[in-house]
Amino acid sequence: MAKTFTDKPLRQFDQVKTANITTNLDKNLDELNGRLDSNNLPVKSVLKQHLKAAVGSETAGGDVSKIISVMPTQAYYQNKRDYNNTNVGSAVDIYDPITSINLDTDFYGAGFNPLQELDQYFETFPLQFDAKEGMLIGCANLDWEHGNQVYGVSLGGDPPVTGARGRGNDWYSEIQVYVNNVVVASTGKIMPRRHSTQIPFAVATGTQPVTIDVRVKINNWYVAGDPGPAGTWTATDFKIFSANIWCRNQYR
Repeated sequence: MAKTFTDKPLRQFDQVKTANITTNLDKNLDELNGRLDSNNLPVKSVLKQHLKAAVGSETAGGDVSKIISVMPTQAYYQNKRDYNNTNVGSAVDIYDPITSINLDTDFYGAGFNPLQELDQYFETFPLQFDAKEGMLIGCANLDWEHGNQVYGVSLGGDPPVTGARGRGNDWYSEIQVYVNNVVVASTGKIMPRRHSTQIPFAVATGTQPVTIDVRVKINNWYVAGDPGPAGTWTATDFKIFSANIWCRNQYR
């Protein structure tokens, strides 16, 4: 990264002014957020060949499309999976899920699960590229649904416990973004319904290969014991309607 010079030097015995401190902090924050100025423009002179259109490419791996755009001081990377580029299944519009996870037979609340573990067609979803030293600034977007269904509980006991539990009273999902297997952003607990969730992230990077992926934790309430005599329930599938990640690599 380019060096940021102090605008308002602080000297011993000088009067401390709040404006001077915030000016220096703002300058550093601007650089972290990708602002271009004379200190983080390319080291070389700006010549005609630098002022040219971005070099872009688009690839598709299975059911995931990826777009790359490289410029002199920054590069953009994006992947996407939705009904437009889903080669399997019957998804024809935004109301049809591209992935449905049966929560009656599978349990995903023990930890955070990569999307490619939930559905084999997300196998090429992680965003992979060779980053240059600087910042990674981006956002993961997920259109998804969890819960939204009343189910009945019937347990033995004295007195017997019966009743309905509606709309997943204590169900929740959490979504996290990982960069090279390190979590950099998290949603916290989200209760059942259909959501369009955006998870922004910003992290420093070296010149190295980078892999960015999304992982989910799905928590359900379960009847003690096995279903059948002990209890009955019907959990709504965990559904994904679309998913994408975009990232800007800011560098010198």
